[in-house]
Amino acid sequence: MEAVGRQSNHENLEQAFEIAESLGVTRLLDAEDVDVPSPDEKSVITYVSSIYDAFPKIPEGGEGIAAHEVDQRWSEYQSRFSSLLQWSRQHTALMAKKNFPQNPVELKALYNEYIHFKETEIPIKETEKGHVEHLYKLLEVWIEFGRIKLPQGLHPNELEEEWGKLILEMLEREKALRPAVERVELLLQQANKIQNTAVDCEEKLTLAKNTLQADMSRAESGEAVQCEGEMACYLQDCEALIRLIEQDLKLLREEKYYQVDQLAFRVSCLQEELVSLRLQCSSVYRKGNFSQALGTTGTQPPWQRATDGGLSLGQTLLGAVGAVGAALLRRPMARSQLVAMSSSEDEGSLRFIYELLGWVEETQEMLEGAEWGADLPSVENNLQEHNTIHTAVEELLSSLQEARSYEAKVSPNFKGSYSETLAKLEQQYCKLLEHSSCRLQSLESLQAFVCRCTEELIWLNEREEEEISFDWSDNNTNMGAKREMYNVMRLELAEKQDVMRTLQETANHLCQENHPAKQTVEAYSAALQTQWQWVQQLCVCVEQHLKDNTAYFQFMSDARDCESYLRQLQETIKRQYTCDKNSRLSKLEDLLQDSMEEKEQLIEYRSTVASLMGRAKTVVQLRPRSTEGLLGGATPIRAICDYKQIEVRQLSLTRF
Repeated sequence: MEAVGRQSNHENLEQAFEIAESLGVTRLLDAEDVDVPSPDEKSVITYVSSIYDAFPKIPEGGEGIAAHEVDQRWSEYQSRFSSLLQWSRQHTALMAKKNFPQNPVELKALYNEYIHFKETEIPIKETEKGHVEHLYKLLEVWIEFGRIKLPQGLHPNELEEEWGKLILEMLEREKALRPAVERVELLLQQANKIQNTAVDCEEKLTLAKNTLQADMSRAESGEAVQCEGEMACYLQDCEALIRLIEQDLKLLREEKYYQVDQLAFRVSCLQEELVSLRLQCSSVYRKGNFSQALGTTGTQPPWQRATDGGLSLGQTLLGAVGAVGAALLRRPMARSQLVAMSSSEDEGSLRFIYELLGWVEETQEMLEGAEWGADLPSVENNLQEHNTIHTAVEELLSSLQEARSYEAKVSPNFKGSYSETLAKLEQQYCKLLEHSSCRLQSLESLQAFVCRCTEELIWLNEREEEEISFDWSDNNTNMGAKREMYNVMRLELAEKQDVMRTLQETANHLCQENHPAKQTVEAYSAALQTQWQWVQQLCVCVEQHLKDNTAYFQFMSDARDCESYLRQLQETIKRQYTCDKNSRLSKLEDLLQDSMEEKEQLIEYRSTVASLMGRAKTVVQLRPRSTEGLLGGATPIRAICDYKQIEVRQLSLTRF
């Protein structure tokens, strides 16, 4: 337009006509036709109409963009498109992150944030995306016209692709986030349950402390204690609550709950408080009745009287300490520690005896309920664990000897109780040591048997896999390799015969001796016997397969030879005996005379073909065993010669 004012009319008209031609308008006029005082009106109207027809049209009654609005609406489209595309990519990357927090509050907040994004932000942005697509449709006519050049990456399809990625990532995030929230909520409920149980335990311990304090006051004033049985019940209830908490805490540890350490610390504090309270109880209830026990020879001290649980109070109070120690495989408390916690050396020595007795009884109970294992890893693990326990049992002998050495030093007031408890301890320890030694021997024999059985089962499974995966079809014609494999397998089975017999004899011997893990021994024996019989049956199958394959490949070889011979004979007949209705009689007679030789050959070969036809009914074609060779069934035997056609040709020639 800047050049228009400087150019002449003729130059401006030429420029206008050229621009119109580039827009598809046919040049109907020349500059000379228009640059005149009175140009032809009809010609000008016709040309201007063609220019008007070339420009984009707004549909009647529809929405469109006028020419003067194109630039403004195009800028609006680019701005909205870029903003929405960037927003989609940012949130797609955000949705792709799957590292969720373990804190229930944070995880719940993250889930609520996702729900708000899904239900609030996404509909708004989806409406905005629809507006962008609508704006593009309005601009599309100007893009096609050439007024707007559409850069790469600004088509609505690009935005739709990014939007689809965002929706997919949202679905994946929700799929991972929802189970995580449900899991954490369940763990939170479990943690709340532990907290509530811990509160109940703390209340029980508080009641026990108050009750103990009352009896301590009575003992100090010389009165008889009154709450001995009540205290035992309180402590038993607390022990049951702690055991329940530990079971729930185990689940949280397995699930790696984020506050499991704080809960475990609270439980350990409860355990320490319970143990401390038990020791105080044993001291208080012994001290409160020592004066009564001095002059009575036939009356048991109060800490040896049976409680409601069936154990003496000394066992109830101190045996639990041993129970915790046995579960954790710790040594019983040393005598020096118990003496330091007691009011006298005699009392500490007696508490030491109870400590050892509680540990022995708890370990005995644990061994009686221990498992043996159902497979090689579990048996080996149980053997390893019992080695540790057995070592601890053997090492307890030094503590027992220490307790025996102090028997002579105990004062007469404690002598009877000490000797009686020591005798019971020695008896229980001998029983525990014998039980532990027997279990160790049983585990060692079980481990040796299961280990050997496992090795043989692995070997048998390998032989089975080798045979099952062997290809007996046409794809594998190496009969020598097949026979070699069968012979090797037979030799190996013959060598294993004695091994299998030995293992079965070992199993029978263990069962006759009533081995504690008899069920595991019988299971392995049965599995070994079943697998051994199955592999032997496979050998029978292999032997039959070898016979079938030998017959099959021999038949196929003979059939191919027969087919080759007959094809050659057929070609010879076609080549030598050609005639038509114009052939001379003498030539036909010569041909007939010469064909007698082929006829005799065919008659002689009839038996060979008949033999092949008979053999074909008995031939077995084995299918491929590998999945790659399976073709959906056995391939049928097809005809391998056209003997009848050759015979018909010979007979026709004879008639002619």
